[in-house]
Amino acid sequence: MKGVWLFFVFSCMFLFLQAGTYRKREVSRPCFITTNTSKIEIKKIILTDEQTQVDAVLYGEPGEAAVISSKTCLRTTQQEFSLREAEGVSIDGKTEPELISKSGKHHVTLSFAPIPAGVHAVDFVEKEEGWIIWGVQLSKAEPYVYIPSFLQTNHLEQSQDLPAPQLKAGKSIINGYILGYDPQIALDVVFRHSDWLFYNDWGKTVKVRQDGSFHIETDLLLAGGAKLQINKAQLDLFLLPGKEMTVYIHLPRLSMSASRLLKDEYGQKQKAWFDGAESLLNTELATWGYPLALNDDPDFSSKTLDLSDEEYNKQVQSELERLESDLDHDQRAGKAYKEYVSANMQINALVLQGARTKMQGIVNSPYDKYGYDYVTYLQYRERDTGETLGLWEDIKKARNIYQNVVKEERLKSADKKMLASIEHPEISAYVREKIKTMQAVAERAKASEKYVIAELDTLVSGADILPAIISQHRGNAVLVDFWATWCGPCRKSMPAVNVLKQRMTSKDVVYVYVTGPSSPKEVWKTAIAEINGIHYRLTQKQWEYLCNSYGITGIPGYLVISYDGKLQDRYVGFPGVDILQRDLLRAME
Repeated sequence: MKGVWLFFVFSCMFLFLQAGTYRKREVSRPCFITTNTSKIEIKKIILTDEQTQVDAVLYGEPGEAAVISSKTCLRTTQQEFSLREAEGVSIDGKTEPELISKSGKHHVTLSFAPIPAGVHAVDFVEKEEGWIIWGVQLSKAEPYVYIPSFLQTNHLEQSQDLPAPQLKAGKSIINGYILGYDPQIALDVVFRHSDWLFYNDWGKTVKVRQDGSFHIETDLLLAGGAKLQINKAQLDLFLLPGKEMTVYIHLPRLSMSASRLLKDEYGQKQKAWFDGAESLLNTELATWGYPLALNDDPDFSSKTLDLSDEEYNKQVQSELERLESDLDHDQRAGKAYKEYVSANMQINALVLQGARTKMQGIVNSPYDKYGYDYVTYLQYRERDTGETLGLWEDIKKARNIYQNVVKEERLKSADKKMLASIEHPEISAYVREKIKTMQAVAERAKASEKYVIAELDTLVSGADILPAIISQHRGNAVLVDFWATWCGPCRKSMPAVNVLKQRMTSKDVVYVYVTGPSSPKEVWKTAIAEINGIHYRLTQKQWEYLCNSYGITGIPGYLVISYDGKLQDRYVGFPGVDILQRDLLRAME
């Protein structure tokens, strides 16, 4: 009997110890979905019945105070787990804060209320600064992301040859899907490319739909690089004028590839899948992790902070040689990928040197025009040597013309002469098209407060008519109103449309009115003075083609065009304010 009792006691002790061990879990370098900050990263999470301990690294300028808000918490969809204590960091600055060291890093320990055993992921939220790390995993696993089966069967192939650099203006289209996206996650998505007409790389905020899809259109003068920034991560792209691509982005992997703590693990994992233009090169750009710019390394500034100009130049050159050697010996990477990355790194290294002193050499690549910093390189080259290379003279003229038009809102005679002196017709045509687009934006702004008369060339015919009218308004929903001055129902519907405009004041909607020659010109001019919007008076052939092609069998008639230029809805007769409002809101999604 005594033996049975001892067995029972030992069994209970074993189960107790086992339960204690189970409740203490450690997760080193936990995975996450995305983050809006690069100021803090989680190094380890220790979960027990008494607390949830978070070991983290703060990043900042040397000498910066290490302070965190008392409102910091770990959050699930149901509840928040508040911050209790902290080591290495001052809560609300109430105690003397420690300072971030010369390395720019500072280790801290945060203690939160305990998290129940059934919770698999939390958000880290610092409410004062607005820092959020979404979907921090409380296990070793990656966040689950559904990857369509047709992507899983794709095999990574090496890219072969880069296309020859050739001026050829055209529109590049990107259709995208962010895998792992949740509408509850705040995504700051910005598309950037180095447009030669601007002094800084041009950025455009990208709208992400509820299903994680997005659509981008951009004008290009030459094939080359672009960046898609999603919160603090970046996806490098190679675009071709006149071509279209589709990209599927693995949000957690892309986010973790930008993490200082996780980049070694995720920097060389495939983070996106591509279909369409230059899919092999773009897939490699989304996989191998070689930087296109040396200062893409978040520690670049701290590494070079106290160096003299001579030491700095040597450091840049040494880093370039190391990366190029690694790239050259990497048997996984394709030929086009190596050539493209090498050209970008060479130009970036010279530009980094030129920003402090003088550039130490020239680019030895036939693909230098594909360098994201190409224009800055030409600018520094002229400054340091007095030489104007390649297209620099024409680019300078194009920039001056464009900036003058931005200021004056019109093309003055001096600018017309300069435009005529540009040697490369592709650059001249590109400037004209960009000015046309800019003027269309100005027209939209004026049309929201008063009427604007727009002219459509009488030679535009057939299937080109509607695209010519709406193409300058991509990115906005467009309501095309077919009417005539003699049409009673048309005039009767105008006050109702004004109600619609008032409801949609803060929305990106363009109102376009089209009529034909049956509206007498002088009567039409008088009538539209009371109708805010963009007005076209078409030829009889243009009017008839539009009405016949789009089923406008009577007026008033309406076409609802979505933000990406596609016909979404059509009505003959006024359908009502509520219906048009619903359609226009949907056209912006």
